[in-house]
Amino acid sequence: MEKHEGNAELWHTVFAKGHPVLIGKQKRYRLLPGHPRCKLCEVPFGGLGGWIMRKRGLAASDRNPRYCTACDTFLDAFPGGAEVPISMMMVDIRNSVALSGQVSAREFAARVGALRDDVATILDRTDGFLLEFQGDSVFAVWPPGFVGPDHAAKAMKAGELARQMIATRTRPEDAPVGVGIHTGEVFMGTVSGAGGRIQGISAFGLEVNVLARIAAAAAPGEVLASATAWQAAGRDLSAARTRNETLKGVAEPVVIAAL
Repeated sequence: MEKHEGNAELWHTVFAKGHPVLIGKQKRYRLLPGHPRCKLCEVPFGGLGGWIMRKRGLAASDRNPRYCTACDTFLDAFPGGAEVPISMMMVDIRNSVALSGQVSAREFAARVGALRDDVATILDRTDGFLLEFQGDSVFAVWPPGFVGPDHAAKAMKAGELARQMIATRTRPEDAPVGVGIHTGEVFMGTVSGAGGRIQGISAFGLEVNVLARIAAAAAPGEVLASATAWQAAGRDLSAARTRNETLKGVAEPVVIAAL
């Protein structure tokens, strides 16, 4: 843990406020076409933009291909994290265990892949960041230091786009999904892999578990958002049909409403 101490102020600036150097890079790199991109600075790895950046010495890291070579080095040099308020979304395949028994392993993998592609499109339209793939679910975040103070509004917009996506999914590989959206304070920080090398960035804390439980409570085709997310987005919760949901492992009932 000693390796991860001492950089809290830096990471609070990055995630909660926005580091001016990183913001400048993100703005420049977003102008270049190409996907996928570095999860931290947005440098493109593919397409014309990726070709241009490789000529400048920036490419996906061999050790951690989710980040560029520069950001991978930065994560290793400045491990740590900070508690920050962020908005989050989790998209989860419903009844995935039963589904995996009804189709081949290859077909199940294809359905998970189709879901990830659809969510990636939504995140592109709402400035969201894909944080993790967790088996048959996708975990995305909107840190204010990356997307601005309207992070909750962008997450709620992503929920609306997810609802539209669900309503129009007609492909054989489309699996039924439920969606959860929540805003709260979490610990965003670097995580170590084998050998103690920094592997990436993740989110920790009660609010992450609340998000997972909200997503689990969503029926197939349903998008649920906590009252906290509604209010942080400046939306009128009185116009929504709310309900108190008792979430497993969470002491107090959580007020949620479907989009």
